[in-house]
Amino acid sequence: MLRYLSQSPLRLKRVLVRVDFNVPIAHGRVSDDFRIRATLPTIRHLLRQRNSVILLAHASDKRQSLRLLAGHLSRLLGERVTFRRDPFSEYAPRESSRVVLMENLRFWPGEETQDKKFAKILADLGDAYVNDAFGAAHRRGASLTVLPRLLPSYLGLLFERELAELGRIIRQPKRPLVAIFGGAKIETMIPILRRFMRLADRVLVGGAIANALLAVRAFPIGRSHPPFPRSVSRLIRQLVQSPKLILPVDGVLAQSRFSRRGRIVSFDRLSPQSVILDAGPRTLNRFRREIASSRMVVWNGPLGITEVRAFSRGTEALARALARSRAEVVIGGGDLAAVVDRMGLLGSFRHVSTGGGAMLTYLAGGKLPALEALKKSHRD
Repeated sequence: MLRYLSQSPLRLKRVLVRVDFNVPIAHGRVSDDFRIRATLPTIRHLLRQRNSVILLAHASDKRQSLRLLAGHLSRLLGERVTFRRDPFSEYAPRESSRVVLMENLRFWPGEETQDKKFAKILADLGDAYVNDAFGAAHRRGASLTVLPRLLPSYLGLLFERELAELGRIIRQPKRPLVAIFGGAKIETMIPILRRFMRLADRVLVGGAIANALLAVRAFPIGRSHPPFPRSVSRLIRQLVQSPKLILPVDGVLAQSRFSRRGRIVSFDRLSPQSVILDAGPRTLNRFRREIASSRMVVWNGPLGITEVRAFSRGTEALARALARSRAEVVIGGGDLAAVVDRMGLLGSFRHVSTGGGAMLTYLAGGKLPALEALKKSHRD
C-alpha cells in the first residue's frame, strides 16, 4: 500500500529523497531548472518538519557531475546545500547544512544494475525514503526499485500531484478531449496512440511520429523518417484508419536536421531529399480549430526541432493557442516543458508534467517500476 508524504508524520529524520535533477547543463550552468523547481515543495515540507534531506539523483551522461547543481539549488532554496561526492565514505550531516546533494548515481554501476549491496549503502545514509522523481519513474535502478524496500518509504508531493493530474485524464475526461502528440520514436508511441484513439475525441499528431504515419498513408515524406520494421508498419496501418486521427498537411522543410532555416511546403509538393522539421501554418490552423472546441487537452512532445529557432515556431504557436484556450490543458515531455517555461507560460496550464516517458507510460496504462516498488516498501 502506498504511503504519502503529505499524510506522514516524518519528523527529525534523515530522509533520502530521490529526485529527477536530470537537467540540461550548458557552458557550466543549468540552462533549464524546471524539474529542480518542481521538487522544492517536497524539500521545504521536509525541512519544516525539522528533517535533514539527502538528495539522490542521476544524469543521463554517466560522466556528468552534479556538483554545480548544489550551488544552483542553494540559490533556489535560500539555504546551504552540501555536495557529497562519495556515498561510500563516512558521513554526518552538519547542523549548518540540512540539505545534501549526492553525486550522480550513475557513477556507480550498482545503480543501473539494481544492485542490492549498493542500495543497502544508500539506505544506511537515512532513516526514511521519499520518491519525488516522477520523471524517472518508468526506469529501473537501485535508488528507484530496490531502496524503497529497505526503508519506510513515501510518495513525494510532486509525484502525488503528477498521478492525480494524469489520473483525471483517464478517469474523468472532459469532453471534447483532444490529445496532441509529437516527438520522434513511433515505436514507443504506438501503445499511447492506440489507447487515445479510444479515449480521446480527436488525436492530433505532429513531429517525427507524424512523418511515420504519413509514410504509411503513402505520402512522399522525403528523408523525414527512417524505415521501420514490417510489424510496426502493420500497427501503424491500423492507427491511420481511425477517423479521430488528424495529421499535418504542410510543414517546414530543410535539407537536413542540422539546417538553420527552412521553407514552408505543402505535403503534395515534397522533394525526395527534403526533411520535415516543423509543422506548417495550415496544419496549425487545423489544430487550433480542434483546440477551440475542446474542454480538455493533453499534449506530449514538440511539433518540431525546438532547439533550433527556425523549427520551434510551430510548437510555440500551439503553446500560445493552448494558453489562450478555455480548455484544461496538461502538458508533458522534457523538451516541451522547457519550451513553455522559456516562453513564460507555465502558469497558463492546469499542469505541466516533469515526465515525458513516465507520463506516456502511465497514460498508456503501463506500470511504473518506481511506483510499484513503493507499494511494496519496507514497513516500520
